[in-house]
Amino acid sequence: MSEYFASLDMMTAWTVLITGFVVVFAVLILLIAIIKLYSTIVYNAQNKPKKSKKNNDDDDTPKGTGAGGSSASANTAGGVTPDVLACIAAAVEYMYGAGNVRIRNIKKAPARCAWGNAGVLSNTRPF
Repeated sequence: MSEYFASLDMMTAWTVLITGFVVVFAVLILLIAIIKLYSTIVYNAQNKPKKSKKNNDDDDTPKGTGAGGSSASANTAGGVTPDVLACIAAAVEYMYGAGNVRIRNIKKAPARCAWGNAGVLSNTRPF
């Protein structure tokens, strides 16, 4: 009689073990499918082609550096020299690839207090 219960316990144990494995792996595969579907939806929503507007805001040049205008606005755009504009444009193009972004406006950031500068230096210092 004891052998019967031992074999019954082993069959129950194996049944529970296999059922547990099947359920766990089925749920994992389902979660992978849900996450893939969600990431595809988000990727397609973010990379939707944008409608082009036909107004003056789509100009490729930053504000204050247009072809027409006074000589003071042609030299600086909000206090930023053309050399700095060229450096910023080159850095943006390097980071995002040619033609992927458009610089619309560049202006100087407001001055920080000593504590703000210390925080920026602390968080941007190389390792």
